[in-house]
Amino acid sequence: MTANAPEPKVIDMHVHVGLRGDSMGHWGHFSEWYMKQPVFAVFLLYAGLRKDQLTDAKIREATERTIAEAEVDHVVCLALDPAYDEAGNRLQRDCHMWVANGYIVELRRRLGPKVLFGASVHPYDPDFRRRVRDVVDQGAVLLKWLPSAQHINLADPRVKDALAFLATAGHGGKPLPLLLHVGAEYAIPPIDPKAKSYDFLSWSRLEDWWNRLANHWYRPDIATVHENLRAGLDAGATIIFAHCGLPYFASGPLGFLEHNDFPVVAQLLSEYRATGDGHQPDGKKVGRAFADVSSFCTPLRKAWFPDVKRLPPGSLLAGSDFPVPVFELSADADEWQRDLKAAVLEGKVERLVVPQGNLLDVNLRELRSQFGFYHPMFTNFWRLMTHAGEDAAVEG
Repeated sequence: MTANAPEPKVIDMHVHVGLRGDSMGHWGHFSEWYMKQPVFAVFLLYAGLRKDQLTDAKIREATERTIAEAEVDHVVCLALDPAYDEAGNRLQRDCHMWVANGYIVELRRRLGPKVLFGASVHPYDPDFRRRVRDVVDQGAVLLKWLPSAQHINLADPRVKDALAFLATAGHGGKPLPLLLHVGAEYAIPPIDPKAKSYDFLSWSRLEDWWNRLANHWYRPDIATVHENLRAGLDAGATIIFAHCGLPYFASGPLGFLEHNDFPVVAQLLSEYRATGDGHQPDGKKVGRAFADVSSFCTPLRKAWFPDVKRLPPGSLLAGSDFPVPVFELSADADEWQRDLKAAVLEGKVERLVVPQGNLLDVNLRELRSQFGFYHPMFTNFWRLMTHAGEDAAVEG
């Protein structure tokens, strides 16, 4: 970094927000069914909310407090466009959760530049290109897709076209990065349970056998999915693969029990390097692949850390996936004893699973503990967002 270069900013580039829709229904919605599910209760616990506080006003208050008090320089808050059907019709009323782009813009207005705009526009929307231009004009730093929840079949030709458009959709003809969820998804259920496989970049023989037996999921067209993603990257798109495509529960000898897209993500990171001048040896423009390490600070995913550490450091981005659970993996015996005492003697049972303090800070602290305080993952998104200092990211 030169003497006059700006100081890199630490960014949490994967933070979820939402609304019940009781008073701000134009900005978001949780379905009544979803709010009764165990996974939703977990999110409430980690968001610091009780069931009797489940109003838009209380949810926004808790969200703003968490973001405002966090020590990271910036937080990318993510919208989630509703699902669309094959004909391009919006299915907003059928979704279990959606978050409008306008809500993120409102959070930024209320909290200032600490909030970065993570937009979401569905590739099946016939008005996709105009809407993307609109969010770029409003300052969007990335676009978010969660294929299963949004019913996006990555083998659809509209995905290929959308990626080619995103390759030059940013300001000055730069790429607008796509944050793409890949791998198993447990947080937001799809309208059609069979659509859970829409997040998959691979398909094992075991999954094929199980699917034939139980008719569990739609069988993904993996070859066309890869063709679409590579076509977008070859056109110059920037794709961020969420969670490195890792399983959430399974690892080691039991890894075969859960879907795993990590090998595919690792291969794409190797082929489409995050650093460099963005061109192939023959002069052809080429895109860049990143992977984020959000929702990583759990005992179950810790077993994958050695594999993740072998990925190019310049290709990794730090995120929390708030309000997904985060654990203090570095806690010592004394800290565990204090939490146990509070749970037993003070009736604070949540202390056994929910760390004290701002959970965005806890996630940042734990990632630094596990990967190193100065790992470039913490400032790589700043480099990506500003298109500055890309070659300065450490490559190991």
